[in-house]
Amino acid sequence: MAEMGDGRYVMKERLKSELTRLWTGELAAVVMFWVCFFTFRVWITSVKMLCSIVFPLIVLSIILIQGSVFWWILAKRLSVPQFAVRYTGKVYRILKIIDVILLCMALISIIVNYSTFNVMIISGFLWAFAVIEWINYFERRLSYSYNPVVLLRRMKNRNLKKSIIAKEIENGFIFRKNY
Repeated sequence: MAEMGDGRYVMKERLKSELTRLWTGELAAVVMFWVCFFTFRVWITSVKMLCSIVFPLIVLSIILIQGSVFWWILAKRLSVPQFAVRYTGKVYRILKIIDVILLCMALISIIVNYSTFNVMIISGFLWAFAVIEWINYFERRLSYSYNPVVLLRRMKNRNLKKSIIAKEIENGFIFRKNY
């Protein structure tokens, strides 16, 4: 066992803890969205309302689960550096395209199944959240700090970094160093 003073060990444990927080947090978010849906389903009184809300919720859930799996893969790579190296970038390149198609279909579903303004707001929020998560995972990193001003400043200065999944898709395996 490494000594507590060993900087590499401490850094690896912090990174593992952060990645674990990320992958479990994404799964918890999916569960909570569905708990909310089933809690408030009594207000859904038509098939149009159901389609308008469920399809964007499914797409959001799929994107969040993809993110969760990716963070889990990175956490696993801390102990098994070559874990899923060969296929991760390739799989996420395909998922990126599928997600765009699903996001477009969800938007069409929201428009076609318009029933009430309130439902449109809820389904629009779910769709927008899915788009933001897609951008955060597949294009640009949108999470820098708990302070939203940091993100706004980075956006204003056009200083958003590439997301880790985008780097994985482009370059293949990341976390090449053995800790």
